[in-house]
Amino acid sequence: MTSEVVNLEVTASIPINCDFWSEEDGWKGLCKSLSVTVRGSSFEDAKKNMAGELQVYIEGILREHPKRSTLRIA
Repeated sequence: MTSEVVNLEVTASIPINCDFWSEEDGWKGLCKSLSVTVRGSSFEDAKKNMAGELQVYIEGILREHPKRSTLRIA
């Protein structure tokens, strides 16, 4: 039996601790471990913005170091 390779994009969520607090003009978020900060008009908006910025940050790291991001399972 011959097998075929299927190549597709998989999105993996990983939990990262972030701090959020309210300010006069909305909410601010900080991910200390990765030095990422965001703002939002509401808590939900700041949390959504943090998720987006973390995705961009992590994708950038994987593009910079493509060989290190490859995991082989025997």
